[in-house]
Amino acid sequence: MIKIGFVGCGGISYKHLNDFKKFGNVKVVSAIEPNEGNFKKFEETYGEKLNLYKDEEEMIEKEKLDGIVICTPHTLHFNQIKIALEKGIDVLVEKPAVVSYHEAVEIRKIMEKTGKKVVVAYQRHYNPIFNGAKKVIKEQFKNIVFLSGFLAQYYYEPLTAKRLWRIDPKFSGKGQLIDSGSHFVALIFFLTGLTPEKIASFIDFRGEEVDMNSSFIVKFKEGAIGNFGILAFDPSFRESLFIWDEGNNVIKVSATEKSYVQFKGEKETKDIEPFEIEVKSPVEDFLKCIIGEKQPQTDWNIIENVSLLCDMVYTSHFESKILKF
Repeated sequence: MIKIGFVGCGGISYKHLNDFKKFGNVKVVSAIEPNEGNFKKFEETYGEKLNLYKDEEEMIEKEKLDGIVICTPHTLHFNQIKIALEKGIDVLVEKPAVVSYHEAVEIRKIMEKTGKKVVVAYQRHYNPIFNGAKKVIKEQFKNIVFLSGFLAQYYYEPLTAKRLWRIDPKFSGKGQLIDSGSHFVALIFFLTGLTPEKIASFIDFRGEEVDMNSSFIVKFKEGAIGNFGILAFDPSFRESLFIWDEGNNVIKVSATEKSYVQFKGEKETKDIEPFEIEVKSPVEDFLKCIIGEKQPQTDWNIIENVSLLCDMVYTSHFESKILKF
């Protein structure tokens, strides 16, 4: 039986909790949650008694956990991941995994030392359409020459009503860029394998301490260039990423609209053929990683590139210059 503990029992934790309930070889046994009401609701949703702790090390040791799920504010992730890995257990963490490139590099070193794994809950990376797009790019595209895209959502006002920690850098690290924007940025690297080299950026904080809207141009080491935007003002939610290659082919990938590919010489676009992978969710991925059947669907190199790009966007803006890594 695989024994799991949760750190944080807020809204996002329920998606993972309910996914665990689909598997017979796993048992959630404990949690850390400072809000008693949140813990009671979480326990009732699971349907079994859970042990409540205040300290990660104590919970891991007393419960003899096999894995831990981290659903806490962003800036807390690094130390919580570090404790779990050094205690010899695997981790499932909500995005963003960490809030800086330095933290990403440190976690890689600990994983290499301990042999333990970190699964990051980027749901798009399990989606058949996105994996189909990745397959098309790998098998049918030539060198990528240009990318363009954005993520936009109704972000700011809902936060001021109920989730103020997301606009407090002490807990969020940064703003929309590494929050919902992290899904979009990670998708760039998941689909292409590119590496950021130079960045020029502008950020609009809208009077807050963290970014609301950001615009950035990226030169990648592999030669491609691209322009991107992450914005916090939209009636709903929309996202699109376009990728062109040197063979005059284009692919559009979107979480909210039709995704398609169009090849040189073809007048019409084609739907992307879905490609099913062996795991359907971060939880299933996590469980297979624990028993040693696979590596995480999101390679840690992607996490490092997301962290590097976000750090570079901030530094380029504040230093008012093109930044080279």
